[in-house]
Amino acid sequence: MRIPSPRSARTGTAVGMAALAAVVATATTAVAATPSLQIDDGTTVSSRQVAVGQCVNPSLTTHIHSIAVGSRAGNGSMTVFRSRNCTGTVVRRGQSPMFFDPPATIGSVRIDSAP
Repeated sequence: MRIPSPRSARTGTAVGMAALAAVVATATTAVAATPSLQIDDGTTVSSRQVAVGQCVNPSLTTHIHSIAVGSRAGNGSMTVFRSRNCTGTVVRRGQSPMFFDPPATIGSVRIDSAP
């Protein structure tokens, strides 16, 4: 069995740490670029990845307290509709997060912008 010299052990550790830093930086960048939509009905929070222009028909539609879209880079904007498939009456349009008091009933959410 060969025992590595202290110099080669330090070099290997430095190379390993540099590779780990590169992987972490790449993973952080990927996470920051993927926006998500979160809907809170006071009991449950639903979350999913979304894209700009996407229409989302959420599973949570009643007693909605808040809706947010964004990523680590910041918040986006959205349009909330009363009906499914982003049609019909607009409940609210604007920047994220949105809070509803009293709680609202929604049908769908269109992602207008996201960082």
